[in-house]
Amino acid sequence: MGGLSPQVWRRVWRRQFLIQGCWNYEGMQNVGFAYSVLPALREIYSGRPEEALKSVKRHLEFFNTHPVMGAVILGAGLRLEERAASGEADPRGIGAFKVGLMGSLGAIGDSFFWGALRPVASVAGAILALIHPLVGIAALLLLYNVTHLAVRSRGFAAGMEGQEAAVAWLKKEALSVKTEDRKLMAAILGGVYAGVFTGQYAVHGETGLHTVVLFLVGAAAIHFVTMMFRKAVSPSEILSFLLLVGVLILWR
Repeated sequence: MGGLSPQVWRRVWRRQFLIQGCWNYEGMQNVGFAYSVLPALREIYSGRPEEALKSVKRHLEFFNTHPVMGAVILGAGLRLEERAASGEADPRGIGAFKVGLMGSLGAIGDSFFWGALRPVASVAGAILALIHPLVGIAALLLLYNVTHLAVRSRGFAAGMEGQEAAVAWLKKEALSVKTEDRKLMAAILGGVYAGVFTGQYAVHGETGLHTVVLFLVGAAAIHFVTMMFRKAVSPSEILSFLLLVGVLILWR
């Protein structure tokens, strides 16, 4: 973890959750990023207030990426600051490094977390909510937060080991491949939800014809969700549509 003390490391890691706390149109997440690294900068440039001020100004430049993937840049940026403070690296390279990664990591994070992981957690929660609403809520929060906290922790640790380690970690994680897997899982779970939902009505004393019709509707829903995924329709839009349909069906 470089030369930072464990106490400072933990403070920086906790502060990353506030990276969007002062979002603004001019610098986007720049204030939140500077706030996150401030405890480390105070330790790195201890006794050198002028250099510390320059480092804070560096991190107040424009910055915007996915908040979870920002942990990688946060860790690597601090490692570069340590090297710059010891004269091993050019401070101007810190800004260039951040700019080079924030766009690509933002796109990867949006696809994985917003486009794949959140829909999977939502559908799984919706299915388990049929057992009990609190079970569904707990499942949604658990499925999403276990993954997102792990990425924050491992990404930050990899970044603190250096630029090469950060890139190696990103390659090893293969989030692009995992994104496709999660999207397929969301489609499957969406089909399961449709089947379970229609099955609940089919066993409540309905006629055989009504049961067949309901299951055909469920099969059509599965086909519809799968087709939409193949056409690259946003999973969030599909789930919103299914939620609207569910509300209309249950409307009394």
